[in-house]
Amino acid sequence: MTAGRRIFLNIRALGLARIATLLSGLITTAWTARALGPDGFGVLGFGTSMLAYAALFVNLGLSTYAVREIARDREKAPETVTDLADHVLTLRMLLAVLVGGLYALFVLQLDKPSLVKAVLLVQAVQLLGNALLLDFVYQATERMSVIAVREIGTSLGNMVAVLALVRGPDDLAIAAGITAISFVVNAALMLARFSRDFRMPRPRVNLAKWREILKASAPMAVSVFAWALFSHLDLVMLGFMAPQTEVGWYAAVTKLLVLSLTAGNIILSAFMPQLAAAYGDREAMRARMRDYATTTLSIGALIAAGGFTLAPAILGTVFGPAYAPAADTLRLLMIAVAIVHINLTMGNPLLVWHRQTGYMTAILIGGLTNAALNLLLIPRYGIEGSAVATIIAELTAMTGLAWLHRRAVGQLYLGIAARAALCAALAVGATLGLTHALPDLMAPAHPLPALLIGGSVLVAVYTLAALLTGLVRPSRLRRLIAAAA
Repeated sequence: MTAGRRIFLNIRALGLARIATLLSGLITTAWTARALGPDGFGVLGFGTSMLAYAALFVNLGLSTYAVREIARDREKAPETVTDLADHVLTLRMLLAVLVGGLYALFVLQLDKPSLVKAVLLVQAVQLLGNALLLDFVYQATERMSVIAVREIGTSLGNMVAVLALVRGPDDLAIAAGITAISFVVNAALMLARFSRDFRMPRPRVNLAKWREILKASAPMAVSVFAWALFSHLDLVMLGFMAPQTEVGWYAAVTKLLVLSLTAGNIILSAFMPQLAAAYGDREAMRARMRDYATTTLSIGALIAAGGFTLAPAILGTVFGPAYAPAADTLRLLMIAVAIVHINLTMGNPLLVWHRQTGYMTAILIGGLTNAALNLLLIPRYGIEGSAVATIIAELTAMTGLAWLHRRAVGQLYLGIAARAALCAALAVGATLGLTHALPDLMAPAHPLPALLIGGSVLVAVYTLAALLTGLVRPSRLRRLIAAAA
């Protein structure tokens, strides 16, 4: 099978799964946010962000390391794959026990109400699921359909449980428990599939092998930790520095931010094995990167344009009028989304090209910038200040990643980025013009019609502009699918 065909099939498999999980996730998030209200939803968001840092110490970059090692040699014997999986799972289980105990002690010392502490402790069960997840094997071997089926099943199960059991603010702990259990179910399903395809994983203790693995994965772990300074630090700091209602508003917009990155992460997962396989052949690296950059930047510009223009309608449709004050914050974060897609394009391939130390440095500088600006801006400007901090931090990281990427392959895709920006600007202008022309129909009081009509116009104008500017070329799509491996 050709390389392009593999990428296309991987995107299709993950795309179908993410569409299903996106829809069910939207329903789950909307229901939870409305049932719990901004205060309760803020507690969940605060706990999720706190736990994200604990989960980083459970993974320590091991998944990225395993994907790289397996993908580099597609002819690895099954015994080699299972041996690596054994070591990774054993390491992560030991780390989960250690980190989980320390996390529990930390939570019990917090100056928070008992209910908040209980929710944080219930959510900690997720660490077990994170430790046992075997997605890295199927991503590295480009069997994305396995991941897709698992994601669809657990997402739908999570949605059904939330709709059945979460009815009001008193069900906060139940909502936390459903999410935690879904992580464990995820891992159990993947273990069952892995056992069928290979064998049941076994505990493996080999200190020399562990040192080798941890030494190679350490820069990746620091990079992921630095990345978490972008994605979770703001909610953690708001949880300590802002009213709970504002934390709930920000938790809602960050949920939308995560959803807006779904397509970019699908594309990244699909291209990553091919980018890893191209390492060492600069022309092959450039060819794969042009396709990857075009796909990622095109999608990112469309999503950012839609989120920026239709922010009030999106919030009103998904979360209800209680979350309307967060519209300006969502607009600011959509600017950050556009920059994140640029960073996905130029940054993440560095991890499989053995430039993880440079990537780590760029992301760490951006993360520290984010932390400093949050401390400065949150007390004065609240959630809008936190969003501005995210934008500046992403721009800071982008500068370093662009320099590193150009050194690696000698190109920066400025033409692609410029065409994507032009298409986004035309789509935003057309949609805003419609809003002024039909103010009653596009009013925040009617969020769903405004979202459907405005979204349709925006997508149509963007698609037309993309075709006219050559950003999207049917011939290029055909070439991608038929590309030689």
